Amino acid sequence: METTLKYARLLSAFFRYSLTREMMFKTNFILWIIVDFLWFGAQIVFIQVLFYQTPEVAGWDKNQMIMLFGTNHLIQQLFSCLFMTNCIQIPELIRTGKLDFQLVLPVNTQFLVSTRNFDPGALVNSSIGLAFVVYAAINLRIHPSLLQYAMYVVLVVSGIFLHYALLMLIVTLSFWIIRAQGLVYGYYNLFQIARIPSQAFKGVIWYLFTFALPMLVVANFPARVMAFPFSVSDLGMLWALGLTAFFVWMASRFWSFALKHYTSASS
Repeated sequence: METTLKYARLLSAFFRYSLTREMMFKTNFILWIIVDFLWFGAQIVFIQVLFYQTPEVAGWDKNQMIMLFGTNHLIQQLFSCLFMTNCIQIPELIRTGKLDFQLVLPVNTQFLVSTRNFDPGALVNSSIGLAFVVYAAINLRIHPSLLQYAMYVVLVVSGIFLHYALLMLIVTLSFWIIRAQGLVYGYYNLFQIARIPSQAFKGVIWYLFTFALPMLVVANFPARVMAFPFSVSDLGMLWALGLTAFFVWMASRFWSFALKHYTSASS
């Protein structure tokens, strides 16, 4: 319990510091929120144009697709708020030797490098995705049960940690690759895959993005809980959660393995 409270206090301090830092540049903070709102609005316009020509795509109608886009945006922004800002800085910490300062602190190094900074703007932007989820649910005349709400929240959290685990596996390669930023920013492209219905993929591509790089699990499962009531069985939900747990464990083990082979860049 004492250890848990210690880490909770650290998270609280990190968030307060990040919020204070962002409030020092209020104009930049507001502009990023506006830009993200316009970008997501463009995606909704794309859906409107797409469904002007066809009633459904891979078995998803317009409002169900909005549900998927909104869920993906919600997960992506929460992930960006909690982890992404930190993960993309890890290659630079390793290259410059600044990771050495993190290693000597009396706290788990992976926790520290993963949560030092928060992005409050992304937290605000996540509300945009949630608003479109509610909009789609109203148009679909969905009356979710308490179980559906619970499954949706659990799977959204699972999607956030699945994003985190996959990106951590990539950035950990920085211990052996001098310039890994290309791999990190290449991960942005995978965000686009998560918003596509899994039924649109077939064969090897489906297996690749469901098991090896399970981007189709991130937003599809929680969106289906709402858009297709009872389409996600208890077994399917357990499989999604088990897959997330496996990749989080793999990311942790790979990070520990990399630290054991780390030689300081500053000495």
